[in-house]
Amino acid sequence: MPLIFIFLSATLPEKYSTLIAATAAVTTAVAEKLNPPATKSHRDMVFIPAGKFSMGSDANQGYLICAKYNKTCHEKWFNDEQPVHTVKLRGFYIDIHEVTQEKFQRVMGESPAKHKTAHRPVENVTWFEAREYCERVKKRLPTEAEWERAARGGNDFVFSWGDEAGSGKVNFCDRHCDKSWRMKNFDDGFTHTAPVGSFPPNEYGLFDMSGNVYEWVMDWHGENYYRRSPAENPAGPESGSKKVMRGGSWINYATGVRPADRTASKPNARMDFVGFRCAQ
Repeated sequence: MPLIFIFLSATLPEKYSTLIAATAAVTTAVAEKLNPPATKSHRDMVFIPAGKFSMGSDANQGYLICAKYNKTCHEKWFNDEQPVHTVKLRGFYIDIHEVTQEKFQRVMGESPAKHKTAHRPVENVTWFEAREYCERVKKRLPTEAEWERAARGGNDFVFSWGDEAGSGKVNFCDRHCDKSWRMKNFDDGFTHTAPVGSFPPNEYGLFDMSGNVYEWVMDWHGENYYRRSPAENPAGPESGSKKVMRGGSWINYATGVRPADRTASKPNARMDFVGFRCAQ
């Protein structure tokens, strides 16, 4: 684009050349604001530009998807992801991958993961440990709203890739899963966790935002929070007893890996299907 402006400015009157040059400068500034240059501190992260998105799900979306593929489903499981509401967020960076066991051990000194492999996501971590890791690397946990905007990849599909569950999209409880509720008509190739980046990224270039391991976020959980959530940069309830986990995992039904799905647990809980990623 700058080359086009330079070419035109050589053939037009001076006043137009000045105007075009000014327009080029503005265009460049806007582009840099939307896609700021990566710095050393933002390595292995993606910038999510400021903007609005629809957070949450339509009435009964989670239940209907659950009932489509599974025998045991309850509407109350999905009450906390309603209603759909518009949220405006400032721009932020988020890790491309879930934090691996290798990275966690390098920073924290040891890894509590149950499913041991260096390039699999660290799991079995408490919320407190996840927060501490992010702080040690000069980052933070994402807010729940930031997490969902990033997970959606700029679209409003039921899943990040479309409206139907499918094999080879994410790691959830498929035919290889060792749980009694496994979905035998799907095949993702893994019994437990998979190495990060084993499945296609979403439209923002982020891997494993759906499935593999749940991801701790900063917010306290509120069952009815969406009914009173601020329209701009919501950060969750001021207090609570459980922290939000997002994205679903290798133990979940397909409905649990929807970007809208919400789950929560005590912040000191350890589960071999819960990990995290950081934001800035």
